Amino acid sequence: MPTSTSARHARRRIWAPFAVAVLLTTGLSTGVLSLSATPAQAAVIAVNQCNNVGPGPAGATTGMSCTVDVVNTISSGTTSSTTTVTRQCSLDPCPSGNGTFSSSSVDLVTDVTQCNSSDNDAAHPITCTVTVTNNISSDTPGASPVTAATVNQCVGSGGGGGGTVNCSPFPATTSGATVTQCNGSANGGGGTVDCAVGTSNVAPAIAIRVNQCNGTGNPGGSTVTCRATITTNITAPAASPSPTPSLTPSASPTSTPTASPTGSPTPGAVPSAGSTIAPVVAVPTPTATVSATPGPDVSGETTGPGGPPQVTQVPTGGVQAGGGSTAGVEHLLLLQVGGGLLLAAALAAPRRRLAPARHPRRCA
Repeated sequence: MPTSTSARHARRRIWAPFAVAVLLTTGLSTGVLSLSATPAQAAVIAVNQCNNVGPGPAGATTGMSCTVDVVNTISSGTTSSTTTVTRQCSLDPCPSGNGTFSSSSVDLVTDVTQCNSSDNDAAHPITCTVTVTNNISSDTPGASPVTAATVNQCVGSGGGGGGTVNCSPFPATTSGATVTQCNGSANGGGGTVDCAVGTSNVAPAIAIRVNQCNGTGNPGGSTVTCRATITTNITAPAASPSPTPSLTPSASPTSTPTASPTGSPTPGAVPSAGSTIAPVVAVPTPTATVSATPGPDVSGETTGPGGPPQVTQVPTGGVQAGGGSTAGVEHLLLLQVGGGLLLAAALAAPRRRLAPARHPRRCA
């Protein structure tokens, strides 16, 4: 049978409170409760340690020392935090163990709770310290105004008689204060409460709260010493990254190879850096052929300056070298050929008999 809409709504109203309770219990059991980040509100972290410490299997506690050091950062809308805590309890270890532990987160730490309702089983020293540094860029909404932290401390403490109350500032009874500490503590006879808030300031951007050392160390003779300091620094906004310029690659230069020197290197010369010397190839020297027939005696002939004039040797019947031009020699050859032809023609022609010469008559 289909379930009616009113029935479904009734079941939701019954289970909703139970679901919220489960979520809160899970968050507190780990000591950190984180909220989901939204664009308008960063998630926050709560630090809880050294609370409700009592006697363990080894017996009554004999000492407790716990510290929290937080650095929150908001830089142009980006949030982050680093947290370092220490715990040292004896005879038994503190809940979650003794030691030093560090962590980082993109969320901010806004609540620190430690050393509350602890060490009420025996007299011993108790020391707890919280240090918070908030770095906020000036462009963050709520970065200003920066104001002094409010304090509520040492109210109803050190009242067991013979005790000592040493608190600064005092009296400090602001309701809903930034720092609430050392209230209702060290009330055993001869107890001492020594608590102080150092120079501290806050900005609306990080609503920090510190709550420590309340209802602690009440057996007579206990000493409760607690300190808290909150420092807020307003920083310059993060610089916007400059756009990366688009680089147009330039044309690669065409390198012209340097011609290698072809000459033979000078002996002893050192080539300059980057120069290239072509290898020297040995060329065989041709051997001159000497005629076996002795030539004319040319001893004493010189052509150099200051010597006797050059004498040209001319063989008998020869033509002195350079003695005339050879131009027209080919015409002479043609004439000789033509003359020969004419002579041959003349010899071959029939001879014609010549009539005897007539002598003129002489008249008597």
